[in-house]
Amino acid sequence: MKILHIIAQFPGLTGSGTYVNSLINEGYKRNHEQGLIAAIQDGLTYENDSLKYLNLVRFNTKEIPFNIVGMSDIMPYPSTTYRKLDENMLPVWMNAFEKAVLDALENFNPDIIISHHLWILTSLVCRLNLNKKVIGICHGTDLRQMHLNPKYMEYVIGGCKNLDLVLTLSSQQKFEVHDIYSISKEKIHVIGAGYNSEYFYPPDKKPSNRPIKIIYAGKLSNSKGVPYLIRAFTNLKDKYDVELLLAGNGTGEEKKRILEMADKNGVVYLGNLSQKELGEAFRRSHIFVLPSFYEGLGLVTIEALACGLHAVVTNHSGIKEYLGEEINKSGAIEYVDLPPMSSIDIISEDGEYIFVKSLEKAMENMIKKVLKGYNYFTAIDHDLKELSWERLFIKLINILQKL
Repeated sequence: MKILHIIAQFPGLTGSGTYVNSLINEGYKRNHEQGLIAAIQDGLTYENDSLKYLNLVRFNTKEIPFNIVGMSDIMPYPSTTYRKLDENMLPVWMNAFEKAVLDALENFNPDIIISHHLWILTSLVCRLNLNKKVIGICHGTDLRQMHLNPKYMEYVIGGCKNLDLVLTLSSQQKFEVHDIYSISKEKIHVIGAGYNSEYFYPPDKKPSNRPIKIIYAGKLSNSKGVPYLIRAFTNLKDKYDVELLLAGNGTGEEKKRILEMADKNGVVYLGNLSQKELGEAFRRSHIFVLPSFYEGLGLVTIEALACGLHAVVTNHSGIKEYLGEEINKSGAIEYVDLPPMSSIDIISEDGEYIFVKSLEKAMENMIKKVLKGYNYFTAIDHDLKELSWERLFIKLINILQKL
């Protein structure tokens, strides 16, 4: 099977970027010919020997004189937001990707097109009437964009409703896609996400619990809850011998303020890590925390659990459903309710104190478990292996073969 993957962002450094690369790598292992259309700009590099076709739309050039347009307001590289695309920029962006898609059709001629994010590019691909099966994957940020940028809603729905198939990360997303995009439930399949067992596995020996290492991995942004994590950690560090590590990247004033806050409170910044480096950092740590206000699935949570960490995450239905009852009941993970919000990703003033205290309590519970020597990994090992990229790709191919 010849598969063309399409994403409007850089194919890496984000959850959806990891998803794209993981599908490509699993497809290569099973002898599928694959191509990729994605975005790139100065400061970013991408190589993948698994591909038969690669077309990277280059931003910050004479032809496209602005940064890559990101699905989140804060990306791990300089970016433009969809709300800032003006009437001159949008046609340039659309023409560049349309040209890339038509080139792929001529020079790669895929059997199947997998387009990531149910957003403008996926709608564009559907509107080109390529006489190819087109599958869209919802990553959650696309649903968020529908709320943030309703001016694009008519265009997005008009194209995406013609998708041959939609894959979602959770059943909650399935219902939202059905309601928002008016796509029949029969065309929507819950497929989830996975983790790479080559990089994410438990250590041979647990590290010393002095200090207890708490780690966050993701974008350095307010909407990921990082400032509130630092505040919760600060409240705990006088009671316990603990250390907080931040892995990831961001841009602009939010990143600057977060790093200043981290430095002031003795938080260690690890920088932006590769998948291999992140797995190593996880195996040196004890507790993973993901306090984000929105999350498609929270792939990094699965990766952390696979490394034997305890986890504290905000209560998004996607990850809770996907992990399943046995892992959720194991004690390896604790959920923190989302605080009252004044908008889709901004905490209300009253909610800040509540959220910090909730994080603090959940983190303290996990600290006590680490000190008592609790280790749940053996009990959940089998269930986690069912969530690998290998298992997910097999599920994907079985779905595609029925089209």
